[in-house]
Amino acid sequence: MKFLYIQDIDIAFSRKWAESLTASLGKEFAFADADSLQELRDPDLLSKSLQEQDVDLIFIACKNDRRIIQRFLNSCRSLRIPYIFLTDTMSKLSVLAHSESPINRISAPVSRLEEEVHKAEIISSLMRYTSCKTILLIASDYGSKAQQNTNRIISFLNKNIPDRIEDIIRVSAIKNSDNLYKEVSARQRELTPDIVVWTASREYGLDDLIFGPSERYVISHSLIPVLLLNPRDDLFSLCD
Repeated sequence: MKFLYIQDIDIAFSRKWAESLTASLGKEFAFADADSLQELRDPDLLSKSLQEQDVDLIFIACKNDRRIIQRFLNSCRSLRIPYIFLTDTMSKLSVLAHSESPINRISAPVSRLEEEVHKAEIISSLMRYTSCKTILLIASDYGSKAQQNTNRIISFLNKNIPDRIEDIIRVSAIKNSDNLYKEVSARQRELTPDIVVWTASREYGLDDLIFGPSERYVISHSLIPVLLLNPRDDLFSLCD
């Protein structure tokens, strides 16, 4: 089992932080140059190749350019493993790379979408192997779905890491589920997280094709690494 670092550009401190996180989770670190990976042109081929290589997670180090970010997002649409974006404008990377722990706080926004419960598994893994706390930023909706999703995440964490449940912090968002992506980056200086866990779009609508999906906005405006999860129906039952 290993983590793969895909380098599109050389970003100061990003590889050091990625190696630190890999070591803290007890995984093997591997490196690849983006130009040498022909699989990036075919999402299904990339997914198959990573599975054959026993890769559990990938890091993508790239320039903060919307076309470049979107190119990698398109490449990762079929992945069933987490993928972390590291861009050249994530100013907190230099601090994280020199800290004792690669992650001290996780920001995990929770919307009304059912696939939000996917985050429970990766949060559990990160908290199990590091001393980090998790901030659940709960969307301010008229309905109760976001709250229900939050309760399901906490229930899963309580079963898997019962000794760490006090390190789960609930924070009410100002914006609703549709606009939560704008608040994630805006409140980073206030909430001081070290990584964002975000669920990628299930499908791209017309607005996403014209203006870009919410995950691209989060990545391009973030000061910290952004971990993305693709929606997976087979994980819902794990978090009931």
